[in-house]
Amino acid sequence: MDQPRSSLGVLPAISARYSPRAFSPRPVTADELTLVLEAARWAPSSMNEQPWRFLVTRKGGEGHDLLLDCLNPSNRLWADKAPVLMLAMAHRILHRISAENHHARHDLGVAVGQLGVQATSMGLGMHQLGGFDPAKARQAFGIPDELDLVTVIVLGWPGAPDDLPEHLQQRERARSPRRELSELVHHGRFVP
Repeated sequence: MDQPRSSLGVLPAISARYSPRAFSPRPVTADELTLVLEAARWAPSSMNEQPWRFLVTRKGGEGHDLLLDCLNPSNRLWADKAPVLMLAMAHRILHRISAENHHARHDLGVAVGQLGVQATSMGLGMHQLGGFDPAKARQAFGIPDELDLVTVIVLGWPGAPDDLPEHLQQRERARSPRRELSELVHHGRFVP
């Protein structure tokens, strides 16, 4: 696990998390994959709907090439090295009251956040992508309209930055900075 970046005492798996593009060919075992998905399963959700759904594909297995083909070419360039691709979806309907779930994407985000903390604590790397074609993925996998296709998650063991195309190597070595809390948090009143 990378060195923590926060100067405060947050959990190491939160502070060390980053979004790798370089992935090792080392496979993610079934038990390791189950463990990160189990972490997502235990996320809180509005009315306990658990609206998250994950379509999981493994390199060389069913659906992997289909999902890879849905990525933007700039993401496909490096994501094809990772052993696992997952399509993260949110169910828009509250089953209990047959109404729109306005919190479905939020709840999916919490589940993916927990998945990421678990993955990082295990030494795995995870990169979320918005750069994919949801309509193409919906058609390729026959996904019903009540599911929002939100992001693709690339999961695997971090690899060597030198294995990336040259234009991505520096981005891989750098870690994205974070805004200061003073920019993100408002106490008592909102100050633009």
